Amino acid sequence: MELSSLEPGDELPPVTVEDLQGSDMKLGAALLQDPYPPHFDERTAEEMGYPRLLNQGPFNLSYLLQCALQPAASPTALESFDTRFHAMVFEGDTVTASATVDSVRAGETDGAPEAVTFTLELTREDGTVAVDGTATVRVSDE
Repeated sequence: MELSSLEPGDELPPVTVEDLQGSDMKLGAALLQDPYPPHFDERTAEEMGYPRLLNQGPFNLSYLLQCALQPAASPTALESFDTRFHAMVFEGDTVTASATVDSVRAGETDGAPEAVTFTLELTREDGTVAVDGTATVRVSDE
């Protein structure tokens, strides 16, 4: 699937991450120097009312970016990325990132597609939208 051939309403193949692992969350917390205990300490997560370890927000965003950048030749094609967090994602959850073409911007000189804007959603397996937003990807970087 090429960026230049996409039209509004087209959907990219979803990206699913199954059974998120607590060990990955702990490693991520160490790599990010993340001081928030529910990302790496099960007892603290439970004391704070969380059912399991809490997945880091940057990881959730990365799933959306993986989906939106599938047809791009390079991650440098990303022009903009805007998101909103709605629900938490926990250890053991399965999440699916989806991207639907919202609009295609034509170039000023030749009218050829210049950039594609996607509507994004990261959905937990229970149907809850954890994160949504938009990403615009430049066609010229193909």
